[in-house]
Amino acid sequence: MSTGATSKIRGKRGTAWVPPLLFAAAMVVVWTVTAALADSAVYPGPGQALDSLWSDLDNPRFMTSVSDSARVLLLSYAAVVVVGAVAGMLLGLSAFWSRAVLPLVYALNSVPKIVLYPIFLLFLGVGDIGRGAFAFASGVLPMFIIMVEAGAGVSRLHLKMAAGLGMSRLSLLRRIVVPSVLPSLATGMCLCFGLTLIGLVLAEMFAGSSGLGYELLRNLSLARVENIIGQVILIGVLALVPTLALQQLATRIRHRYEVRA
Repeated sequence: MSTGATSKIRGKRGTAWVPPLLFAAAMVVVWTVTAALADSAVYPGPGQALDSLWSDLDNPRFMTSVSDSARVLLLSYAAVVVVGAVAGMLLGLSAFWSRAVLPLVYALNSVPKIVLYPIFLLFLGVGDIGRGAFAFASGVLPMFIIMVEAGAGVSRLHLKMAAGLGMSRLSLLRRIVVPSVLPSLATGMCLCFGLTLIGLVLAEMFAGSSGLGYELLRNLSLARVENIIGQVILIGVLALVPTLALQQLATRIRHRYEVRA
């Protein structure tokens, strides 16, 4: 790739944040105007929502819920990436097992996860293990499917050449398979972070004693609209920042392989 083309890509990457920021600013303006026009207790403006959020953040109990959600989310997401990526990549390299297993995984993934939550609740309870397991289940199947497709897309010619050269399995994975599936892995990481977070919040709402989902449901029962919207903003920020970082990582990985090509 030429230096001029590389500079253009870097320029586009540098301005990639501008459209989302402009859109977010426009949404805040619309929210502010409509809230002022409505002048309703059930439709607070941005200022009221943020004031309630700052008040919640000063509450030790609420901060404990935030840290509990962050801890369980981090562990669940790490398990989603490792288990889904490794298992999917290895299965995708086998045409026979891909044809045998993938239809069942697609069928299972089409089942709404919330339908399965009573099973998690029955066997794992309402603690961190149950919440984390449901969050893991919400994200691991999409990651697994993405990586199976990525593994199946590895060039069979390259694999045959590696076998003809007597390359070990470890070297084959490190030099051929992993570089081939890295772009798909980066895309899967972006997608599955949000799915894992959704699963965790749902688990906390239905049977949690702590966490952001529990706090949302608690404020709903108390009809605290400002607190609910403030916590929705907090959850949105907690989801948006890692997602944008993962998108930047995915862009860098794709750009790196474009340069190599």
